[in-house]
Amino acid sequence: MDFLSCWRRIADAPTIRRCVLCHGSSGVSDGICGGCRDDLAAYRTDAANSCPLCFRHIQGGSVCGACQKKPPAFDRMWASLYYELPVSNMIRALKHLADLSMARPLADLMMQNPPDRLADECFDFVLPVPLGKERLLQRGFNQSESIVGLLAQHYGWRTLPRHTVFRRHRPPQSTLKGSERRRNIKNAFEIREPLPKGCNILLIDDVFTTGATLNELAKMLKKSGARRVCCWTLARTPMKK
Repeated sequence: MDFLSCWRRIADAPTIRRCVLCHGSSGVSDGICGGCRDDLAAYRTDAANSCPLCFRHIQGGSVCGACQKKPPAFDRMWASLYYELPVSNMIRALKHLADLSMARPLADLMMQNPPDRLADECFDFVLPVPLGKERLLQRGFNQSESIVGLLAQHYGWRTLPRHTVFRRHRPPQSTLKGSERRRNIKNAFEIREPLPKGCNILLIDDVFTTGATLNELAKMLKKSGARRVCCWTLARTPMKK
């Protein structure tokens, strides 16, 4: 399934009349009822008290020590929710069960807790983190693309064409530990189409864990002419205490 066909299936889908979480039919908007929407507010991140580069909790929102020591290639990072139940189950349903009815509720949850400085940013393009060809054929769609279509429509963003960035096939990042993720993703991306020099790009992904994938992609985009690269993910895995 290509990006356009996936996006059309989501955009043309009938209004979801039952909540995707509790399956109730009262007060449902964009697939989530008012009660579940209120409950999910407890999982929203706090940008004012998070590192702007890795979203680790830090009072006052200054750059954490780890990011000061080794800054990532991207310029800003935001996450809307913490990757905990039931958010994690919603993402898994979309990602691994191809439940496209989850795309609109998840995009809506992102828009309810958008980046704190989104209004101050001017992005030339938005780019969903690409999948490798083998993974895309296996899964049938890119879960990040399904969300980006809805966000781009809402915010009026231009989406960078899929063929701009090629991703080499590697083992899934989710099966690896932190140091293995960084080695696994190294040189996995190749820019196939020239980027406008000095452009600003917003990367969208479903989950931020170590940031290795976003960092590697941002590095390649900047080498290819991008001036500023920011990241926005649906969820961020909680840091171990």
